[in-house]
This record gives sequence, C-alpha cells and structure tokens, in this order.
Amino acid sequence: MQRKMLSKVFLSFALLVFTAILIPGSSAFANYFDKTLGTGKIRVFYKSPSPATSEAIVLGVGTAMSPDSYDNLANALIAYGYVVVIVDHQPGSMTKTDAGKYRNCVIEVQNNILGWLSGTGCTSIAHWILGGHSAGGQAAQNAVGSDLTLADAMFSIDPYSIEGASRIALPGLYWGFNVTTCFVEKSDAAEAAYYYNDSHRAFYRVKKTYSWGPCGYSPKYYHCSFADGSCPACTNCMYTPSAFYTDVAKSVNKFINATFYGTWSKANVTVSTSTPTELFVDSDAP
Repeated sequence: MQRKMLSKVFLSFALLVFTAILIPGSSAFANYFDKTLGTGKIRVFYKSPSPATSEAIVLGVGTAMSPDSYDNLANALIAYGYVVVIVDHQPGSMTKTDAGKYRNCVIEVQNNILGWLSGTGCTSIAHWILGGHSAGGQAAQNAVGSDLTLADAMFSIDPYSIEGASRIALPGLYWGFNVTTCFVEKSDAAEAAYYYNDSHRAFYRVKKTYSWGPCGYSPKYYHCSFADGSCPACTNCMYTPSAFYTDVAKSVNKFINATFYGTWSKANVTVSTSTPTELFVDSDAP
C-alpha cells in the first residue's frame, strides 16, 4: 500500500513537471533576458527576429511576485511582435505599490531598452503601454496619473486597489473578474480602473465560473490566473488554461491597433474568446 502511494505521488509530481515544461508559451520557448537594475529587477521578452519598430508593454508585478512569474502571458504577447518587460520595482519587498519606484524603474527601462535589444532587429519603440498586475497595477495607475508622459496607453491586469488612486487620461485596457478572490474585491480592481479612466477605455471581465479541482469547487479563473501557476497563498490548485493567455494577448493586439493604427470603436476592440468574458467599452457600465 505504501509503495502504491509513493508511486502515485511520484507520478503526480512528474506530471506537474512535464506539464510545466510543455505549457505553450513557457519560458523554454521564449526569447528573454533578465537584468538587475539600479531601480529594480526586470525580465525582457522579445520576438526573434523582432520587428524594426515595436510596441513596448511594461507590467509591474503583483504582491510577493517576481519578474519570472508571468512567462506564459508575456510569451502570448510577444507572438504579435511586441516587446514585453516584466518589472519588479521593489525587489525583496512583498508590497509593490510604490508609484515613485515604479516610475523610476520604467524610466530606466525606457532609457536603455534599445541598447539591450541590440541585435534582435528592434531599433525603435513606437509606443509605451504601461500597467501591472494587482499591486503593480496600482503603482502604475498612480505613476502614470502623476506623469502622463510616461505612457502612451495603459494595460493592467486586475490592478488593486484602485479606489482613491490617480485618474488616467490615456487609452486603457483592463482585464478582471466578476468574482472576488485572493482578498481582492472585484469592484476595486479592474472595474474601478475602468471607471478611473477618462479616455478611450475597454474592460474585459471574465465571467464567474466554478469547477471541481484539487482545491475542491473553486473559481476556474481568478485574480492570479495571469501568473504562472498561482500567487503565494492564493491558488485554485489548477493550471490556467493556455487559451486564457491567448485571449488576453488577442485583446491587447486589438486594443493597440484600434488605439494607434485604426479607428476606436467597440467593434474594433472586440475579440472572440475561449474564456467566458463580457466586454465593456467607454460608456458601457459593468
């Protein structure tokens, strides 16, 4: 009996490792490099070869997270030719809400990115899209709200908490959930960021969906679905479906095209998603 139990444990562990290696878009298939800066730590993802002119997407990490926590999402985004920079502007600290440190880290990235990307094919950045996950999203909200020259647009993934944060007068795309998880109130995260935006804005809200898994009956999509695996002390014990990252990336690509290269309209930021979502744009009320 004990031998059978040990065999099951070993097989389960092997399956988890094997799955992690083969998850589409995992860092094993990515072009990326890590850097320790004077203002923080970063991981830079890029397509090889990169377009000569690329959009740059900068995402601040969430509470207790690090630059290696978002490989799957970053890889889905670079498929469109974007440069993606995951920043930890407060390494060594659990909290990531310091807007001043976020700003300083972003400026260092902006001043050096083309030198770092030398040889990749990328020679210029067309636009900077700034944001973050959870606490990193709050830092981005306040940093950009205080200095609109930092960014050309916003893209944040369930930023928290936004109540009382700066208002943003730049085009913005937000992803969030219609369920409160990880002690993150759904009304004070992506939904609030959508309402705190005074320009063109879009909000993809993932519908409340529960399923059975190792943690029991729990949300299939939740606050930490953007991260690889889970967040510390918050998990549903299941891998995020790879289609989720694909859906987010598709929406970002649509958003960027509508904002900078086309005409802004709800139709032009709408994508078909495998993830159960509902889209709110401009005057739409979640």
